Amino acid sequence: MSKQYYDFAILGGGAAGLSMLCHLHRQGALEGKRLLIVEPLAKNSHDRTWSFWEREAGPFEELVYHRWTSIGVHNYDSDANYVLAPLSYKLIRSSELYAYCDDLIASLTNVERIQERAEDIKALDDGVTFKAGGKNYTANWAFNSLPHPVDYRKIKEPYLDQHFRGWFIRSEFPVFNPDHAHLMDFRTPQRGETRFFYVLPVSPTEAMVEIAVFSNNHLTSQEYDQEIENYLVDQWPQLDKYEVYHTEQGVIPMTTYQYPSQEGHLIYIGLGGGYARPSSGYTFYNLQKRLGSMAESFATNSLPGKVKAWPRRHLLYDATILDLLQGGRLEGAEIFPNLFASNPTERVLDFLNGETSLREEIRLMSTTRISAFGTAFLRQLMNG
Repeated sequence: MSKQYYDFAILGGGAAGLSMLCHLHRQGALEGKRLLIVEPLAKNSHDRTWSFWEREAGPFEELVYHRWTSIGVHNYDSDANYVLAPLSYKLIRSSELYAYCDDLIASLTNVERIQERAEDIKALDDGVTFKAGGKNYTANWAFNSLPHPVDYRKIKEPYLDQHFRGWFIRSEFPVFNPDHAHLMDFRTPQRGETRFFYVLPVSPTEAMVEIAVFSNNHLTSQEYDQEIENYLVDQWPQLDKYEVYHTEQGVIPMTTYQYPSQEGHLIYIGLGGGYARPSSGYTFYNLQKRLGSMAESFATNSLPGKVKAWPRRHLLYDATILDLLQGGRLEGAEIFPNLFASNPTERVLDFLNGETSLREEIRLMSTTRISAFGTAFLRQLMNG
């Protein structure tokens, strides 16, 4: 079998892979280069929803489906609402990103896409080889967004899955405030885990209602649905008649394990590169920041430095939070509402984006339950 050569290969055509394509194109890194995207599925549906906050217009501002100016964080003891300015909380649907990238790919003669699965991926010092559809391929650089081969479930770092299921509902009468998102609502039985709901209205009659669970014990679709139904009855009694017109379900690994970010010319991106925030699962904002920086390096013909998905000290904070949650020493229903109640909203959200200073982080941590947090912090510091 003859080998086909490309300057860049993107293995996996989901959010990470398509974002990498867009950043390379916008930075001018594809001029005079050939790029191949390898993805086994025809992606065109609304199979994922990404929400994130940022101060200014982001790289996919034209794809933002909705945005909110305030958020609510609730548990059984508090019902708090916070203004987001100067931040804005945004939502992008995967179907819009897929359509945008379809148009982009169609307009670029130097970009190809094949509907195959990349296999037998081998990292070399000066390139990457792989197979797809019975053919051999070589790329100077490859970006791999496929699941990382390392099984993080067998490592010593604290590890929890964030597993979730969401309903997109349409009510008969207006009940939602489309300017206000319920970011974390812990008013649901915790069952020895961390469980909370998002309620993200996109109109007075439509909203995404999603349950997120931090645990390694996954539910069936029917069990998630029952939890969502119970929550709506208990917390949204005014929502009398509604229809569920779309659902989504998934899993995000939450671990501080340091994935090998790069092997030779093979670069891991997305979840396989550890881009999800270990203590919250938020991924999209950090993904764009890291990929944008990487694309800029290629555009200036400088070798990209090994990308650290998160600052080292933030991984230590996350390991501490995961230790507390996994060991049942503190509940998420206490940790997260308390952080918002005791600190400026902007500081908490910057922390979740990994963009706070050490001084700000010390102030944040001083508002936690010191005895439990301090003990867990020292334990993780010694383990690290």
